[in-house]
Amino acid sequence: MPAFLLKGGGGMFFPTLKKTDMEKVTVTEFPGLDRRESVRMGGFRKMKNLCSEGYPALRTRPARGLSATVEKPEGLIAKDALLWVDGRRIYVNGLAAEPELTEGEKQLVSMGAYLIVFPDKVYLNTKDLTDWGSLECSRTAATGSSVSLCDAGGEAYSGVVESAGAPEEPEKDALWLDVSGTVPVLRQFSQESWTAVEGVCVKVQATGLGEGFAAGDGVTISGCSVERLNGETVLRAVGEDWVAFSGAVAGSTALKAAVTVSRTVPEMDYVVQSGNRLWGCKYGMADGRAVNEIYASKLGDFKNWRCFEGLATDSYAAARGCDGAFTGAVSYLGNPIFFKEHCMERVYAASQGAHQIVTTECSGVQQGSAKSLQVVGGVLLYLSDEGVQAFDGSLPVTVSQALGEKRLHGGVAGAWRGKYYLSALEEDGTPTLLVYDSERSQWHREDGLRAVGFACKGSELYCLGTDGKLWSLHGESGEAEESFSWMAESGELGLQTPQRKRLTKLLLQMRPEQGKTVTVWVSYDRGASWQKQGQLTGNGSLRGQAVAVRPRQCRYLRLKLEGSGQCVLFTLTALYERGGDGL
Repeated sequence: MPAFLLKGGGGMFFPTLKKTDMEKVTVTEFPGLDRRESVRMGGFRKMKNLCSEGYPALRTRPARGLSATVEKPEGLIAKDALLWVDGRRIYVNGLAAEPELTEGEKQLVSMGAYLIVFPDKVYLNTKDLTDWGSLECSRTAATGSSVSLCDAGGEAYSGVVESAGAPEEPEKDALWLDVSGTVPVLRQFSQESWTAVEGVCVKVQATGLGEGFAAGDGVTISGCSVERLNGETVLRAVGEDWVAFSGAVAGSTALKAAVTVSRTVPEMDYVVQSGNRLWGCKYGMADGRAVNEIYASKLGDFKNWRCFEGLATDSYAAARGCDGAFTGAVSYLGNPIFFKEHCMERVYAASQGAHQIVTTECSGVQQGSAKSLQVVGGVLLYLSDEGVQAFDGSLPVTVSQALGEKRLHGGVAGAWRGKYYLSALEEDGTPTLLVYDSERSQWHREDGLRAVGFACKGSELYCLGTDGKLWSLHGESGEAEESFSWMAESGELGLQTPQRKRLTKLLLQMRPEQGKTVTVWVSYDRGASWQKQGQLTGNGSLRGQAVAVRPRQCRYLRLKLEGSGQCVLFTLTALYERGGDGL
């Protein structure tokens, strides 16, 4: 007889049913984007137009402002004004400046009041827009131009006696040009002996020869019939129609050939400003020879890269032994750093000019991601082949684990209030704008904005897109954008529970913008299809509103929220009950 049929009274009794065990899990902290297989509690596998500014709640990003529209965006930088390159012209706060550039993407480097544009090698004084020109200069003195001796100030010597032997019975301070040797030597008589005169120069005179040059310029002399005068030298004095440089010639003669005076800047892959110098690097072919070098301009002078006089203010050039193309450059912790994909070259600049370069093997900047280098909260961040790296002066470490295993490339970045804005391309070429909150170690995705460059001016971060739109990313200037759409898709809800349980109810507490609707979707097949589960419309209240989702019996599911305008998600509560053996 079954146990529940009891003898005696002839009655029948049924067993007492136990109350189903229920468990409530509430998420009040949302850690942002997490593309890994096992998503963190409160994390979202996919998102659009969300940010960390409402943390621990999850909120939509601020509305942007459209500040300008550019036809051919080629570069963006901020000084006292916002500057960008549109095609062949530089614009300063929307006004075109005089320099005309070549077509193509530009490197914009700031040094004092000046903006320097590479590869064009053009400078512009942003305080005085009439002060602009080329870093390089070349002038030619035609055949027959005058050549003579002068002092370091350009003044001609008078009363010079030119001979192979010393003059007899010379007067005090008499001058004698000794031509007995291969190189003439100017001597002066003093206290019964002839002493070589210091600072003797050669003065070349020709109409307009000195235009564009200045005393102290490192130049190359070429084409001179006096062979020893050709080569690199430093101009000691300059006039509109003449230049003077160290050397000596016999007498005042006319040039037998055209002489060219040129100030040149090396071809460079990347250029940065550090310690009141410009620093650059080059890997590949230059002037018909293979180079792997790092350069620096003369101290305080971005035009001069060929001044070598043994002074602490000299220009600098050094060959490197580490193979591979340079992939980026930055000034960090007071010194320039040049990256290759597998290492970094750290330059320790010395005030005496004895600079040192140390090579460190590490995960360097990815090829094509030179613009991803940004300093955020005192830490250097950049995109490498292994993900986004954080470098604080020791060794780089990866901080992009939450972005999953898919590789990004083509990184362009900006920095704003402890956040790293990275515009990059996914593996399939789709553009994406990701934001890393360095204080909270969280990633969020905004949208598909593809950036040419970022620039921080005042309290705002600006982004110039490849579509020519210049955005104020937090809406502090420009025309406010229309309402934008947003989305958040969770990972597999239910995998985080240690026991076999059934998800029976989801409760979301949120605050949509007044009149805007949030739609809730559920997927039971890992996002292959979606079923609408409800929606919520903002009522303008400062308090949150709730929407309940009652899924079908399942082990796990994915949740997707879609809406437009501003919205804040405060909590996500899941109710579980113990399932049977089949769950």
